[in-house]
Amino acid sequence: MSLIHETKPRAADFSRDRRKYRPSKVRFLLIAESPPASGGFFYFGTTIGKDHLFRETMKALELWPRNEPMRRGVDKRSMLRHFQSMGFYLLDTCIFPVDKLRPRERKEAVLSQTPRLINEVIEANPLHIFILKSSIFNPVSIALRESGMLSMVLNNGPVPFPSHGNQLIYRSMLKRAVRKAHLLSHRPAL
Repeated sequence: MSLIHETKPRAADFSRDRRKYRPSKVRFLLIAESPPASGGFFYFGTTIGKDHLFRETMKALELWPRNEPMRRGVDKRSMLRHFQSMGFYLLDTCIFPVDKLRPRERKEAVLSQTPRLINEVIEANPLHIFILKSSIFNPVSIALRESGMLSMVLNNGPVPFPSHGNQLIYRSMLKRAVRKAHLLSHRPAL
């Protein structure tokens, strides 16, 4: 078992593992809320069995079979490399887990971290942006608008997090955005 899963991951761990998979040209940037407190971070090398965002994103991009569960211990590295080679990248609004905070603290964390996120978006220089999670859509889209980047956002409304029955909705919205960006036009219709 990896040391990173035996101890509580830190912001530096998330940043280090994310950077390993940054594409040279970011064609499609997904913006999420934060790494999860569960330890099932999108860019960690193996699954913990609760990797909702990773699993459903890979299913939407046809990098994981739609009807196959993703159990604990799946090696994610080849899928992450494929994700990277397609020009996809994921940033979190908050660099630390906020999913266990009270609603007010969570909102304050998102608002306080948005300026840092915008700097990272500018640095990534993506062609397209997809904001997921209803709780961050408004503050992130407002910050992107104020930074002159709202035209890059492919979704014009909130996208639910892919758990608790929202998996199909998430996959459908992500596939629609990817088609809109013409990133999978060489593949069969999803």
